[in-house]
Amino acid sequence: MSKGFIYIMTNPCLKNMVKIGYATDVESRRKQLSTTALPYEYEVYATYETSGNLEDKKLHKLIDNLNPNLRVSKNREFFMMSPDEAYELLETIALISGTQEKLSLAVDDSADDATLQSIRHPRRSPINFEKCHIPVGAELVYIEDSSVVVTVESERKVIYKDEITSLSAIVGQIKGVKSIQGSLYFTYNGRLLIDIANETQWKDC
Repeated sequence: MSKGFIYIMTNPCLKNMVKIGYATDVESRRKQLSTTALPYEYEVYATYETSGNLEDKKLHKLIDNLNPNLRVSKNREFFMMSPDEAYELLETIALISGTQEKLSLAVDDSADDATLQSIRHPRRSPINFEKCHIPVGAELVYIEDSSVVVTVESERKVIYKDEITSLSAIVGQIKGVKSIQGSLYFTYNGRLLIDIANETQWKDC
């Protein structure tokens, strides 16, 4: 049976989010992902060796069963959790199965606290509609329910149900979570806000 790895990857432009996937060659997969539109390369946070193909799907199902609101979008490999939280899931699985030796944390133990903090919790400015070239009055559509439409009110605020609020507050209320990145769940003219921001506001982040 071929050997593969479940990996946890981070990217400085994906705040409070990790990618959990499967690859037989993690470094090749990292390089492949790093050719996408994001300005920064992906970083491998941890790996867990498996003996079967696509074992990450089982982990995805486990996460969905624990909290279906953590997955950014159906059939995507992005989850709203910190790298530490994702690692704790793999660590628990390894401890239960007695396979701790197959789990590897890619972050160098000698790294200083500032480096670890930047990897685990990358920072960037909140989305700014003006910098994303989205005008006041523009309509943004929620990807999971097209009947949820908000109107841009200012650089960072929107109007929803006659109230001035934020995208994060709206999505948090819908999904029942306290902290979530609203730009992952709304589109403008058919494009995800996070994709627009990556090409405009965060282009050089």
